[in-house]
Amino acid sequence: MRANAQSSLPDEEQGGSRSVRRALDILEFLLQRGEPATVAGIVTALQIPKSTAYELVRTLTESGYIEPTRRGAGLYLGRKLFELGMAYRSQVDLLRDGSQIVEELRDATGETVQLSVLENDMMLVLLKEEGSHSIRIISRVGSRVPVNWAAAGRLLVSDMDDATLGALLKRSVRQSPTGRSITEVPKLIQQIRKFRKQGYATELNETNEHAGCVAAPVIDGSGRCIAAISVVAPEHRLGKTNREELIKRVREAAAKLSSRLGAH
Repeated sequence: MRANAQSSLPDEEQGGSRSVRRALDILEFLLQRGEPATVAGIVTALQIPKSTAYELVRTLTESGYIEPTRRGAGLYLGRKLFELGMAYRSQVDLLRDGSQIVEELRDATGETVQLSVLENDMMLVLLKEEGSHSIRIISRVGSRVPVNWAAAGRLLVSDMDDATLGALLKRSVRQSPTGRSITEVPKLIQQIRKFRKQGYATELNETNEHAGCVAAPVIDGSGRCIAAISVVAPEHRLGKTNREELIKRVREAAAKLSSRLGAH
């Protein structure tokens, strides 16, 4: 069945699939070998044409997935695979450690706490713990909202340069249900830069009537904001004194999670 399915594909697709498989075989071979290997060694071990091996090695080297030794006598796994591994580890740790820290912050504040990430230009609520004080907000685990609707959303895009950020905002900005969210791209970029510089973001009545939130960025080992923790509270509990206490606590929680993800 597998052979028949393969033969039914166009020649171009068959060739592309074969190249991808062979590239993965090279990476797996280097991984299992545990030491540098020459192209000749790869050809012998994997029984692939020499010209194909050289072309795949060239592509993988240019992309950073494999690297030559200092003397150029062999090849070993490259820095790009380390970056992918760290990204995978961050995702796993983010859910495991994030869940614990979100619960701790909920218990400490009595308010609803969320952990959000950026997905396809939108803010995705990954984790949510309801506070002891019931509050109706427009979000649930798995929900996606425009980044300009939430304090956390604005932090999630704060690492982008102005051109990339401007393009994302132009295609994703929407007016919020309350009609009070900022939609002007230049103003949003200015606010996003301010929030990232000060280390936290705030929002009041922009998305939910009589409610707001404070948020802090979760930073990984490379210094990027990969998530944001936010505390959502009703307007009457976001006066200056209580707001400052919530900001302090959410920043401490985000810093704790960032540290577990390798941030310095």
